[in-house]
Amino acid sequence: MGFGCSLSDINLYLNSTPSAVIDDIIDGAANIDITPAPEWSQWDNKQFNDSEKNKSYYHTLWQKQAFTDIINNGFRERLALFWSNHFVIEYKDVNQPAYLYQYYALIQTQALGNFKTFVKEMGLSHAMLLYLNGYENKKNSPNENYARELYELFTLGEGNGYTQEDITETARALTGYNRFKTSRGEIQFNENTFDKGSKTIFGQTGNWGYNDVIDILFQEKEDLIADFICTKIYRYFVSPNIDTIIIADMIKTLKDNDFELLPLIKNLLKSDHFFDSLNSNVIIKSPIDLMLGLHHSLAFIYKDNVDLENNFKTKCRDMGQEIFSPVDVAGWQGNQDWINSETLPKRWEFADYLLIKYWQKNKNQFETFIKALVGKDEIDIKIIVTKLKDFMFCPYEIKEEEMVDAINIFKGEVPENYFEDGTWTLNDETVPRQVYDLLRFFITLPEFQLK
Repeated sequence: MGFGCSLSDINLYLNSTPSAVIDDIIDGAANIDITPAPEWSQWDNKQFNDSEKNKSYYHTLWQKQAFTDIINNGFRERLALFWSNHFVIEYKDVNQPAYLYQYYALIQTQALGNFKTFVKEMGLSHAMLLYLNGYENKKNSPNENYARELYELFTLGEGNGYTQEDITETARALTGYNRFKTSRGEIQFNENTFDKGSKTIFGQTGNWGYNDVIDILFQEKEDLIADFICTKIYRYFVSPNIDTIIIADMIKTLKDNDFELLPLIKNLLKSDHFFDSLNSNVIIKSPIDLMLGLHHSLAFIYKDNVDLENNFKTKCRDMGQEIFSPVDVAGWQGNQDWINSETLPKRWEFADYLLIKYWQKNKNQFETFIKALVGKDEIDIKIIVTKLKDFMFCPYEIKEEEMVDAINIFKGEVPENYFEDGTWTLNDETVPRQVYDLLRFFITLPEFQLK
């Protein structure tokens, strides 16, 4: 539900039921304030130009802020990442930092809100009006880009329940949002560029405008919308292999609650199905999952004088996931798409990079961690290795040869008889290096790429 879970977090919840844990996490996410607006959150082009910094400076600032939020806010930002890959924009194409902030604030606000309201507000967000050409959509020169993506990507799915005529008529109803108060400032509705003629959308005819489009869409296509969004949420949180019975139950929950997302998410994550072992090790970690998951799980201190958020931003970008810049309007497809001959070596390298930085900062934190995990008096090497393996991975039986390798790596240069006669303990000066080396081995195993 988040990006990794530390040992202290696990211990905090050990006496709670799964249902209580999920309520605590989701209710906590629902009550987190949105990220405070920066001073430039409503600036236009002139104000950015007068600031003596280029727009890329502000874009980078907000990408780093997103990683700060991911580090601190857990489940709410897990949802924010999901929705930013659903209602896609690409910040370089929008090229207006204030619009990026406003888009991000909307996602944080509606992450557990009402999906219909979310769709309605997103279509009028300045970033989306710019990215999908809504600002160019006028009665004498209609632009169908947003109308098409509203159905294909945001609510119904490709070719599912709409026609080209529906797109054409919808585009006419969406005209008028193209008056800039100032250069790349507030976008206002312009009555003069709105098509006031009659339109027929999903069989309903009238002088429809923007709000009518959303209302008609959810009236006429609620089953298709619910199916589409529930399937996407299921694939994100549970498995790429959908279970139609579970999806049907999700659809019913979403419709019964008038498209409120919080009841849907709670019901799914509290279900026995969510805890089924068949749904472990079936989703390939995104780069953000990989890096932030390792960082959160170990909860180690990072090397001084290192811009942590910028490092995460840069390395995730190099592995194919630049925040606020998916590959295209359809977003990152995830799973197998994360892995190729270029990205896999980087995934190994960058996970190792984190461990190196932890080691450079404070070697003793490796010893403190293993004692907290296995108990300070544990001396059985196989138990120590197994408990660390169980902490690092979803449940799976490590191969015999991998276990042999892991034990040998953990033993390192310590004489064999030290383990046999009780000379070696977790207080030995060799322990930090032993744990460090074992962690470096575990992150190379294929199963570390899964969640």
